Amino acid sequence: MKTKWLHILWLCMFCLVANNCCVSSGSDGLAKALKSMEKGIALPYHEALDQTVKQMDGKSLPRTFTLHEAFVDSALAQRAMPAELRYLPYALSGMRADYSQGDRCGYWALPTLVGLRYGLQIDERRDERLSVEASTLAALDYLDDLNKKYGDWWLSILAYANSPTALSHAMARHEATPALWDYYALRLLPDTEVIRRFIACVYLGNQGRLSFSARAVEPSVVKAVEPVVTPTPATTGPSTSPASPKASANSSVPKASASPESVKYKVKKGDTLLGIAARYHISVANLKQWNNLKTDNIQIGQTLTIKKQ
Repeated sequence: MKTKWLHILWLCMFCLVANNCCVSSGSDGLAKALKSMEKGIALPYHEALDQTVKQMDGKSLPRTFTLHEAFVDSALAQRAMPAELRYLPYALSGMRADYSQGDRCGYWALPTLVGLRYGLQIDERRDERLSVEASTLAALDYLDDLNKKYGDWWLSILAYANSPTALSHAMARHEATPALWDYYALRLLPDTEVIRRFIACVYLGNQGRLSFSARAVEPSVVKAVEPVVTPTPATTGPSTSPASPKASANSSVPKASASPESVKYKVKKGDTLLGIAARYHISVANLKQWNNLKTDNIQIGQTLTIKKQ
């Protein structure tokens, strides 16, 4: 009987050691894989990633990503920003275009003041943070500015997910410059989950182990991305005959502009040629050609011609 119990105890110890070896081997594999994927952004391993990767492996994400994947990649490439940032919206909003939490909204979880600062329309009638394309341009401009300030993509991401003020306070409270996972382990910021979610998503995305839902985009997003066109002032006096109901209903639609083949767009604060081209689904090259522009510089109040494609 004593020999039997010793045998059982030996088997239990063997299984425990074997299990620890497997976990260690899996962790080592993940760490090596992350190291090999590092390009523009460091992807350091932490044991917190093991469970996160398991939870996300094969997860179905909103179709929003696949619909706008090429646009986001192009916007990143034009700014020479790391391609890994294409997965940052997962860490911020779960890649949901209708995301809303506190003061943050949209695919990129942009705070209201940041959205306004970078030229988005946010008022009772319209919130352009719900437009994936418009919010992408604003979010990447903001991230690019943060990286110019900090010279480090992870500090830029942490400042984006929290705020530059919160990051400054966290760094000041810490005796030495915190390592990336120190922010997570010591809870130095309100949102440190962005670290593990982003790294896990980069890993699984590069491994081809993320699937994407075929669900349609939320109706609110589709409605929000309809372009708002500044009506072209009439060159003649007002008509003495009453306007027809049909004409009144279409007065703010592009077809109601002076020319049926083009619309006029008045440049607002924060506008860029790339942003305007994205709203109207045209190329920057065509936009410059139609308006005889030699550079990408545009002025507030300038009127641009946008031709129908």
